[in-house]
Amino acid sequence: MDDVQTLSWMGLLEIRGEHLAITQHGRAVHFEAECAVLSARLAEVSVFADDLQRRTPSLGAELHALRQLADGAWSVMEAVAYVERWAH
Repeated sequence: MDDVQTLSWMGLLEIRGEHLAITQHGRAVHFEAECAVLSARLAEVSVFADDLQRRTPSLGAELHALRQLADGAWSVMEAVAYVERWAH
């Protein structure tokens, strides 16, 4: 119960009788945390692409496109087009 009271005091939850409701602030905090996790995952994908490119230089174009996609610099269509240009 202490956690619920703390979350209520922080403005993340509302206590409505026997029910709990997440506040708009609580939703924002939740989505901000979720975004941080996803950003960290994409950063890991980019680092992994760097490592793979060092190990397998022949995949340079594909891994460059993957890194650009993970970094948000390119759309999927741009990444695919880049790889297709290098394939020919």
